[in-house]
Amino acid sequence: MSEQRKLVLATYDLCGVCAMPFRDELRWQVTFDDQLQHMGETPTFNEAPVHEVCALYAAQVCPFVSSPHARLGDAQRKGQRRAETLVLAGFDSTAAVYGHDSELQVGKSILMFDMAGLRRTHRLTGADDARQVYEAALRDEVPIQLDDAERRIVDLLCAPTPEEGEDSGAVMAGATWFIGAAFCPQICQVQAMKKFAEAKDDLYLQLAANFLFEPDMMAKWEDASDASTAAAVSWFRTRESLPGVLQQWRVAGARRVRDSRGRRPRISDAAIVPQRDEAAIRRRQEAESALRKGRRKKR
Repeated sequence: MSEQRKLVLATYDLCGVCAMPFRDELRWQVTFDDQLQHMGETPTFNEAPVHEVCALYAAQVCPFVSSPHARLGDAQRKGQRRAETLVLAGFDSTAAVYGHDSELQVGKSILMFDMAGLRRTHRLTGADDARQVYEAALRDEVPIQLDDAERRIVDLLCAPTPEEGEDSGAVMAGATWFIGAAFCPQICQVQAMKKFAEAKDDLYLQLAANFLFEPDMMAKWEDASDASTAAAVSWFRTRESLPGVLQQWRVAGARRVRDSRGRRPRISDAAIVPQRDEAAIRRRQEAESALRKGRRKKR
């Protein structure tokens, strides 16, 4: 997944698989047991989180995730067999997103995702293990209802660019800078963001700063010829509260910028606080318990 697409997902708080928003559900990451045990209270991952049902689906169809015989493909570990037991880890929230040097790509910076509040895990050895829990999760899944502004964002992200037929994330990332992603920590170090960071007259950063001081200025951009910009502004202006990560970035930006009189912008630090569906969580836990019992009987 491109770094630009990851930035779009982080800004709008979207799933890395289906590109739909997170609501009250946990956010899931893929790891291995030995790694998770040494990650601390806020484990860091280099991929965007996903919905539980999306993670369990991937655990059945993705060659790397679904097979204990899969091998790593990065330059440093190419050919090494992955750990036998895969762990899907569900967290309460995405604690932070920022640019950081990649451990696997020497000399490159990528976006990293800190996760907080580990609640549940699925330990899987292959696709068959995932299938039972997936079926339980699918039964409990509630269709995500989108408002018009959210639908525009999702539709754009899920379709290729009209002319080039490429990933729309590369185009949509520029619009996220305007509404606050410009203040993502170390964003300018991420190579894929150079065209935004080094734009003439600091266009992206200047607009982001102006919108902090005068958010009403955004109104005239809702009819912008660029579909990504128009959608981003419309989405922003219709939110009652912002996703936590985006709000963090904007608060950080407000500490950095000043107007001609040396004043800082005033913005609320309120962010979305999701409510959990406890009944659905209990049903998933029962399905996991049944899966573990089935494994013990096989032994």
